[in-house]
Amino acid sequence: MTLKTTLSAVRAAARFSDRLTPFLLIAILLPIALLAFFGLYAIFRYNYVLTFVGLLGLLTLASMVPYFLAARRRRKTAPQIEASLEASLEKEIETPAYWTPWDKQVQQELLPEVITLVQGTETWRDVPESALVLARSVAAQYGKGKRHSEWAFSPIALLAITEQLTQRYRTTLRNNVPGINHLKVSHVLWLEEKADQFAPAMTLVNVYRKVRMLTPEGMLAELGSQALGQSFEGLSDEMQQRMKRLLMLEVLRSAIDLYGGHFRFDDDELTVTAATRKDDERTVGRPEPVRVCLIGQTGAGKSSVINALTEGWQAETSALPSTDRGLVYECKVDGIPFLRLLDLPGLNGDAKIEKVLFEEMVQADMVLWVLRANQPARKLDQEFGEHFRQWHSKRTDYQPPPLIGLLNQVDRLGVQNDWQPPYDLENPEPGSKAELIREALDFNQDVLQLDDILPLCVSPERAQYNVDTLRDLLSKRYDKAINVQLNRKRREASKFSASREWKRARQAAGSLVDLMRREK
Repeated sequence: MTLKTTLSAVRAAARFSDRLTPFLLIAILLPIALLAFFGLYAIFRYNYVLTFVGLLGLLTLASMVPYFLAARRRRKTAPQIEASLEASLEKEIETPAYWTPWDKQVQQELLPEVITLVQGTETWRDVPESALVLARSVAAQYGKGKRHSEWAFSPIALLAITEQLTQRYRTTLRNNVPGINHLKVSHVLWLEEKADQFAPAMTLVNVYRKVRMLTPEGMLAELGSQALGQSFEGLSDEMQQRMKRLLMLEVLRSAIDLYGGHFRFDDDELTVTAATRKDDERTVGRPEPVRVCLIGQTGAGKSSVINALTEGWQAETSALPSTDRGLVYECKVDGIPFLRLLDLPGLNGDAKIEKVLFEEMVQADMVLWVLRANQPARKLDQEFGEHFRQWHSKRTDYQPPPLIGLLNQVDRLGVQNDWQPPYDLENPEPGSKAELIREALDFNQDVLQLDDILPLCVSPERAQYNVDTLRDLLSKRYDKAINVQLNRKRREASKFSASREWKRARQAAGSLVDLMRREK
């Protein structure tokens, strides 16, 4: 069959259909009109008026039953819908790894406001105003009562966050909203503008639907259309609510990035940190590695831990303190680049030593807190750790490094000759060395509030215990340490630099001179 033959057949069918439609309408409507006429005649001729009115009332009541049931179901499911909205909101939340604890706290505190704004935003024209309200709330959290806190950002940061927001929301819509590639904003705005014009037509349609319900067939058709209408209307509302919710979550995340100072510089604009430049003076230079500080009391075994990680005798080990200023060693763990291990002086109550340790610790990407298992005195460690936590709590733009506790020399707990690792620390037997290790771990965790704590034995005279587990833990916390390092880079890069500003002034002056020459 050729294309010409097919087109001819289609045109013939269309002409036949146009001629057949009036006859079909007459064949259907004429018997219905005739039946309705004789029905009305019979009602008044045989005195069935009361019966007809009664049946009409019963049918009306029966038709209202689905509406009452639907309204009752909506009232019952309203709390469930709100709970499901909160649950879906939790699933859609993305928390970047580079955020500080304060950033995460601000996000959690403002999630209820996101729900309120989404529910109160009736049209898409109100979305920008709701987004501004949310951004001001974020600014108030970071400004803490300061005037004009909503303007506390640089133009460079604003441009960067705008670019990131549009890219992320584009990806979010493509992944979560069906048909978004074919939906235009003009379609939504056109429907909103034409809603008032369609009101009279919708009134006539509603009148027709009520009249149609006078017949059983019409009532069944109306019930079916109601079910389909509610389904598609709910789907449309749900899709719009989801789009608004996703947009508000992106606004919340972008506002936290903006006011939290995460978009002042790109990664390629960040220079080497001051702490790494200081380390370079004491060792050979390499691409900036993760900076790991070893903290602990004198004699806790920090140097022995370094020797175990570096698999060599690089650090001095003795009963007397062997580091007066701190030494830097490099260690490579499988799966991650080089680590810089800073063997620092031990905690001994000396205020000068503690000042040096604190300065190194706040510039660390990761902290290994070495604790001697058979030394229960933890006052020095506890006071130093509390000082560190209070210092970070007052600086919301700082990301604290992960604190890993190393309970060293666990072989000396209880009977020292009883040493047969590994041990089951989850279900230790009563009175065993495993139970002593478990109790020591719990005690030190409660006192120092560490992120992780690991029992360890690195004595060259005993079978080593958990050294490989420590390497695995370092690999696991490596990404967190990298984010701490990036946070430090951004803070250092945001500080005023006379040389950088002078360079910008020279470039601006050169551009102005070139412009004046071209105009001449």
